[in-house]
Amino acid sequence: MRKSRIGAAWALGLIATSFVAEGASAEELALRRVMLSTGGVGYFEHEARVTGNAELTLDVRLDQVSDVLKSLLAVDEQGRLGQASLPGRAPLSEFFRDLPFSQEDLSSTASLLRALRGQMLRVSAHGATMEGRLVAVTEEKVSLGEGQGTIVRHRLSLLTATGMRQVVLEQADQIEIVDARLRAQVEGALAAIAEHAAQDRRTISIDVAGQGERVVRVGYVVAAPLWKATYRLVVPEAEEGEARIEGWALLENMSGQDWNDVELSVASGNPVTLRQAIYEAYFVNRPEVPVEVLGRRLPPVDVGVVPDAEEKSEEDARRVMRGYMAAPSAADSVMLEAQPVGGAMAEVPSIATPAEGATQVVFRFPEPVDLARGQSLLVPIVSDTIPVERVSWYRHDVDARNPLASVRLVNESGTGLPPGVLAIYEDAEEAGEPLSFVGDARLGALPEGEDRLVSYAVDLDVRVDREEKFAQFVAGARIARGVLEVRRVERRTTTYEIKGATDEPRVLVVEHPRIPGFTLTSPTEGVLGTTETHVRIRREVPAGQTVAMDVVLERPIEQSIVIGSITPQELGVVLSSTELSANMRSALEQVAELQKTLASREQALALLRSERQRLVSDQDRLRRNLAASPQGSELHTRYLTALAATEDRIGEIDRSIDAAEAAVRVAKEELADYIGSLTIL
Repeated sequence: MRKSRIGAAWALGLIATSFVAEGASAEELALRRVMLSTGGVGYFEHEARVTGNAELTLDVRLDQVSDVLKSLLAVDEQGRLGQASLPGRAPLSEFFRDLPFSQEDLSSTASLLRALRGQMLRVSAHGATMEGRLVAVTEEKVSLGEGQGTIVRHRLSLLTATGMRQVVLEQADQIEIVDARLRAQVEGALAAIAEHAAQDRRTISIDVAGQGERVVRVGYVVAAPLWKATYRLVVPEAEEGEARIEGWALLENMSGQDWNDVELSVASGNPVTLRQAIYEAYFVNRPEVPVEVLGRRLPPVDVGVVPDAEEKSEEDARRVMRGYMAAPSAADSVMLEAQPVGGAMAEVPSIATPAEGATQVVFRFPEPVDLARGQSLLVPIVSDTIPVERVSWYRHDVDARNPLASVRLVNESGTGLPPGVLAIYEDAEEAGEPLSFVGDARLGALPEGEDRLVSYAVDLDVRVDREEKFAQFVAGARIARGVLEVRRVERRTTTYEIKGATDEPRVLVVEHPRIPGFTLTSPTEGVLGTTETHVRIRREVPAGQTVAMDVVLERPIEQSIVIGSITPQELGVVLSSTELSANMRSALEQVAELQKTLASREQALALLRSERQRLVSDQDRLRRNLAASPQGSELHTRYLTALAATEDRIGEIDRSIDAAEAAVRVAKEELADYIGSLTIL
């Protein structure tokens, strides 16, 4: 665990939302350090040099107060921190809550006097003074005459000891509130309005106690504009080599205060940042119960009991406290990162110095920065050379015909690079030509040691045609315990026909879609790796040539068939495969022959049964005709002879059926015995 270099630090023990009490003169905290994060927040650290006991003041925008109260951290290495106080969310509303007049009543003298109706006033006008209770303030319009318009004035009516007196407000020399308490309330209200004239700002006062001269630091985390990284990459004209990369951080000062001689750093990471409106006042909604009347009972709602509730709550509290003590807050970790290193400052480079932590990269700028509020600043964070390779990158769903001109860059800068926009230039110094802009690209977060493809233009000199084919075949089979296990393969072949550039070779990187359940079987060389959705394949394309590349994805399909129930069609599909072994083919051909014999015998039996059914139907017809013909007639004799012949034929067929059934049983037994004897692995 990293230890702080700043000694003991205490979080503020008490935040009291009240008016700042009058006392010793307050010390102004000066902004000294700023750290901007890609989490959309900024850490701002102020410091002041104090002697003995002191009161520090921090001026904060109203929309930042909740963030400040959530993250405020103060450090006094040699002293003791007291309480911090600030006005409430609506201090004037609270101040005027119990006064006999409102803040709006103080907008004019007439409005205030209307609110003070019934109070004792002492009014001087035209050298006379009168004292009495204010009865009314009446507005009246007075014509100026000669078409000059009208004016509005106010007439005061006072009930004095001698009767009702009136005076024009605008002509009064002096108006005095007789009640000293009321007069003090008016004076206090005016002072509060003056103190809180800036409605969108709050002043936080922090008490510190100690002896001697020392430096007190106060830091907090508030919302800040996201700083953006931009890059410039100068690539060589050759396919491979060293490229110059420059990174810049664009940031804005929207903190509401000027940055003068500030130590600046920017952090790239993905921290958890939260908001909570803790400066707002919240009240608990209490249930309303009816007023009890005689004879009415309101039993309480039973919510059950929790055994050992007190012991459990105490243990939970101890466990929570241990968790808080073990894990430093986000504000604490950011503040510690922002502390300067003690000792003499060595000579610093002109760009930011990176420091890579567990969750973010921090770029610290070696020299203090001046930036007025509302202004933007572009400062360098990276300047180095990195290996690059120029390639053409093809993905069918991006551009079906042409690849994109791209650069594969390897981050050997010694630190992770935050995401940003990359402007790419081509260096043709050997040809005596100036730099030329070739396109923009987007660079994602690039950790140290990893590589990325960045695309900046369409490569119109290379064309790609794509054709897909689908097939399924039997790859093998085995027989065990009367079950035929067939291994099929579903194959998807995509042929990429690549027409290269006319005047120079190309390195093409094809991103082929991955399909769940399928594996890449071809090609076996040039596979660079896989992304979440695609596999990358490298292929060199000579100048002026057309090359073809087959990308094959395969998926195995396992099928188990009970051989005794396999159909001739299914068996024919298996036998059509060229991948079967000789033993397997011979065994399956014997099965097919035995199935053929069984099928032939079953067909013969079916024919006999069909003929017998026909004869039985014909026999019924003859019996009906015989019963209808006259006894002893020639027709009766003929029917009788035909009936006898049919009966004889049925007897012959019955004997044939018995023999055919026996033959079918033998064929089935032979097939079953043969299948049962098969074991081919």
